[in-house]
Amino acid sequence: MEYKFNTLKNALILTLFSLLSFSLLAVEVTDLYQYKAVVDNKTQSEQRRANRVGFVGVLEKVSGQKVDRSHPVIKDASKNLSRFVLKYEYEESLYQTYLKIRYQPQLIDSVLKQMEIPIWGNRRPLTLIWLAIEEGLQRSLVTKEDFPQIFHLLETNSDNAGLPIVMPLLDLEDRMNLNVTDVWANFPEQIIAASARYEPEVIVSARLYQRDNVWFLDWQFTNQSSFQLYQLSGDKLTITGQLVGSISEQIAKQYATLGEAQSSEVVTISFYGVGGMKQLEALKVRLRSLTQVNELDIKFRQGERVDLNLYLNAHVDSLQKALQLDSQFEIIFDPFSQTDVQQLEYQWLNQ
Repeated sequence: MEYKFNTLKNALILTLFSLLSFSLLAVEVTDLYQYKAVVDNKTQSEQRRANRVGFVGVLEKVSGQKVDRSHPVIKDASKNLSRFVLKYEYEESLYQTYLKIRYQPQLIDSVLKQMEIPIWGNRRPLTLIWLAIEEGLQRSLVTKEDFPQIFHLLETNSDNAGLPIVMPLLDLEDRMNLNVTDVWANFPEQIIAASARYEPEVIVSARLYQRDNVWFLDWQFTNQSSFQLYQLSGDKLTITGQLVGSISEQIAKQYATLGEAQSSEVVTISFYGVGGMKQLEALKVRLRSLTQVNELDIKFRQGERVDLNLYLNAHVDSLQKALQLDSQFEIIFDPFSQTDVQQLEYQWLNQ
């Protein structure tokens, strides 16, 4: 998967840190409408089957949600899936052969809108995954050298989920900062400290183990206010492949544009550093590119400050998360504010 990396300021986990802001690495996913389907051969019938898999897969990739394959819109689209395809090619790996299919963005978006499913933008949070495995009586941290097939599954499913992930190097520095017990028990202080060098937006700890001939994969967000435990069960490699999709689905619920709310929400935001008409037009273009924004207009302008009314198709917290992932915006946080609710103010960097 191709990504563009941007360092930005963010205050997402102030509940865990008493810092004003800190650097994070946001990622722009550039192959959002592409899906890699496993194929057994290169026959025409297998190609058609892979296209059916890829079509549903790319809908889930763009939305970040599981879709109902029996939905009438999908059934109707499945009558002529070839019209959705821009191009395809085969790709060989050490473990599998894939059919890599690129789909028409406008047509995929249209299907999701007909199904009233929210669309996730292409700026997505970099996610760091710490994975521990138990084999017999021994527990260890998963490394690429010791578990190459697991790494391959995570990388492939990162592509197909549209979620940029990074796995820790597990070098001397990592091993000095934490051990397998820290990951297994999801000790946040140790994990967050060891994760700082990777500058992730989201940190996940996961553990893979077997009980009564059934494999289980438990995972949790480490740097979020909720410590809910999610669990996958089944075949070892199957659930490993499902991990990234499961993480992506939960993150998308925070970032994707609203599907359940039909009415628009209006929010006023102050932007500073808008020095002239050229800067203002660039700001408006940038904001309109966000999937959360339907339209905008100017409420107030003085000097390098402009207040904009933004008409949203999402909750304001979804917009805030999108702005946090955009390197062109830096939140202005007033530590001396006497109110519980901070006024929404951003510095427009226009770099």
